[in-house]
Amino acid sequence: MCLIFRIISCVEKWNRSEGTPQVAYTFDAGPNAVLIARNRTYAALLLQRLLFHFPPNSETDLNSYVIGDKSLMEDIGIQDIKDIEALPPPPEIKDKVPAQKYKGEISYFICTRPGRGPVLISDDSQALLHPDTGLPK
Repeated sequence: MCLIFRIISCVEKWNRSEGTPQVAYTFDAGPNAVLIARNRTYAALLLQRLLFHFPPNSETDLNSYVIGDKSLMEDIGIQDIKDIEALPPPPEIKDKVPAQKYKGEISYFICTRPGRGPVLISDDSQALLHPDTGLPK
């Protein structure tokens, strides 16, 4: 099974076990999964599950494996690789031990939050798109 289907499977198992969607997923134009959690609590639980199923290689620098909002790592008690290795299986797979882990299959995770959304700017010099053509400057 390819990585994309493994990620989908992880999310779908969690969603089914809860009886309601906890996380939504889509994929960008490439092979990158975009996972969207309902709130910060679910985002932390998602990261915990992803780190359990897709841990980094032992020699990986954790700061380069989880990029962006690292406070989610604090929320789930992760400070180093040993903490990831000690993660218990998520409840939805607890009875299906040994759980399959895919060590080193993911290059990194980017944790972020939605921004403030579109902003109307009055100074055209700050725009990223040309005002007449709509193409990038």
